[in-house]
Amino acid sequence: MPPRLPQLTLFTGPKCSLCQIAKGELAKVRRTHPFNLNIVDIYGEGGKPWQKRYAWWIPALHLNGKEIAKGRWNETTVREALDIWGKKQEKDDQK
Repeated sequence: MPPRLPQLTLFTGPKCSLCQIAKGELAKVRRTHPFNLNIVDIYGEGGKPWQKRYAWWIPALHLNGKEIAKGRWNETTVREALDIWGKKQEKDDQK
């Protein structure tokens, strides 16, 4: 069975300078930690359910549906979450 990739979801908005920084941080992480990425504009199509939760907290980031960061964060936050996820996957695979 091929290894499963983690699913990251980045919640963004228009004219969000921190969102651009977050995309750059994710690009750094992706060099060593592969993942699938979904980007959701909370003010765009399909983003309305997230507006109330993240209107003042974008960029926000989920890992497999669980919030791991919001507001100002960097590549270290993402790497640590992915490392924990990877260790859990290894443990589950050994069962």
